[in-house]
Amino acid sequence: MKTSISIILFSLLLLSAPCIMASGKGQKSGPSTQSTISGVIKDTDSNEKLAGVTVRFADSDKKIFTDSKGEFTLEGLAPGTYKLKINCISYKDKEISVKVSKSQEEKVTVQLNPIEP
Repeated sequence: MKTSISIILFSLLLLSAPCIMASGKGQKSGPSTQSTISGVIKDTDSNEKLAGVTVRFADSDKKIFTDSKGEFTLEGLAPGTYKLKINCISYKDKEISVKVSKSQEEKVTVQLNPIEP
């Protein structure tokens, strides 16, 4: 029984090898045309970094959250201008525009204003 499972697993590995090789993993190519937006979200009053803040593209449902250091990264972007909507509970929503060029990493710092009780 163990031999049959080993043969099946080995066969699956051999069948998937052309897909792995065709994906270009491990191969060096020309310069990347993809860009990155990275940043940090802070509280305006205290200047503390905010974790768990939602960062999303204004024209999409795609979103990410800031990490425990208040940082986020959006990778694999085509050059252009992106509108980002940033929101967090107890803070006023904010929208920013970020322009990135070919193979560029654009870094931003965003200050969020607390909602007054």
